[in-house]
Amino acid sequence: MIVIPNSVLYAKILLNLVRTGWLLRGVPTPLAETVAEHSFLSAFICIEIGSRIQGIDIGKVALYTLVHDIGEAFTGDITKPIGLKLGELKNRIEEDYVLRYIDNEIIKELYKRYVNQEDFEAKFTRLCNYIATLLIGIDYKKLGYKVDEIVRNTNNEIEELSKELNVKDIVKNLLTELMTEA
Repeated sequence: MIVIPNSVLYAKILLNLVRTGWLLRGVPTPLAETVAEHSFLSAFICIEIGSRIQGIDIGKVALYTLVHDIGEAFTGDITKPIGLKLGELKNRIEEDYVLRYIDNEIIKELYKRYVNQEDFEAKFTRLCNYIATLLIGIDYKKLGYKVDEIVRNTNNEIEELSKELNVKDIVKNLLTELMTEA
């Protein structure tokens, strides 16, 4: 009998978990980005930008990106405004579920480090998550969905965090490249 590790089962949940913010702005479920799609795009963005930054551990960044939303397999995708109102409670609840129910120690440790933003790579991963959200938001905006607030707020987060991490020029250049090609 084949036993599937529970982390794989929880990751499968993210394949079908639609990001709530898009739904609330009218993006239909079949078109709305899932949490797993978001993580996938974020990973490629992290690799692309990270390859332009000296000294960054790309492997760690890619792993952070894969596990950063595993807590949502337990709680669902909580929108940013609600998450901000809940504050650290949201993070603690998700982290508690991950630490209690995920069997893989590497995944638990990576998740904990990401949530606590323990190193440059964790913060950089968060930046790439914002960039992925911005790019999808721009696509939805072009399709006529009312996602202006998400696009605007996410762009502000990108500017602040890229400045804090001292990668503002690299991020700006990449976004310019992507917008030109799109």
